[in-house]
Amino acid sequence: MRMETAANGIAILAHWCYRAGMKTLTMKLPDGLLGWLEHEAKRARRPKSALVREILQQHQQRRHPSALDLAADLCGCVQSGLRDLSRNKKHLKGFGR
Repeated sequence: MRMETAANGIAILAHWCYRAGMKTLTMKLPDGLLGWLEHEAKRARRPKSALVREILQQHQQRRHPSALDLAADLCGCVQSGLRDLSRNKKHLKGFGR
């Protein structure tokens, strides 16, 4: 692997070293959490970033869907024939009584 060097002496890795579409996230962790992460990375022989990414993906998949998520396919499926049903006060007269 050939490594280029910037004018200030910092190594620049070729763009192909990183997965396409990945962004960088810098985090501050308490000592205990960082120690746990380092221990797990060593035990699994994986980079810390891979472990954090996996944990975040697992958390994202466990997310409970909202009512809107569950009913998203139903939104807008009923045609009332009135385009301004929710905005026009004449259609709301007596609503909720």
